[in-house]
Amino acid sequence: MEPDLIFIHSAGPQGGKNGSTGLISRLEAALGDKFNIIAPLMPDPERPDIDAWLSQIDQTVSQAQSGAVLVGHSLGGSSILQYLARNPDIWRGKDRFSAIFSIAAPFWGLADWEVTDFSLTEDEVAVLKECKPMHFCHSVDDKIVRFAHCETYMQHFAQADQIRLNTAGHLLLDGDITRLIEKILIYA
Repeated sequence: MEPDLIFIHSAGPQGGKNGSTGLISRLEAALGDKFNIIAPLMPDPERPDIDAWLSQIDQTVSQAQSGAVLVGHSLGGSSILQYLARNPDIWRGKDRFSAIFSIAAPFWGLADWEVTDFSLTEDEVAVLKECKPMHFCHSVDDKIVRFAHCETYMQHFAQADQIRLNTAGHLLLDGDITRLIEKILIYA
């Protein structure tokens, strides 16, 4: 049986060429025979509420098999980090998740990204320093969430792996995402 890959999408409209829809399609094409991909529609993605999102993540995680890969894109990437920081017993057991992937996630608190509801507290950052294997994937040409966000995550989480893409943009619709696919396949 294939392991589960839980995918938490970005904020904003989904479907068609919107939001994370294209990335999910690319992951399904590349990984669909190796993983059972679970991609729930998050509550009210055009006006996200962190508590509602964390509740949906918890519900989805509770239904997944042990050893799942947890992936989040953009707001989904920062939301899974908040979820993990607030629920460390879920990953400290080492069997719930085989890996965590945060893709093109904003580091809330940087200039122009000061939204405290989505920000990690200092205590949450400290908790996540124990979480591994954790991967941060970002494209250098991301014009929505600049690459500096990924660099900031890497400054806080030295134990994490960085997956640097060059031409995938924020939505990862085009460009080479081979390095991301190869890293995820390690956990198949």
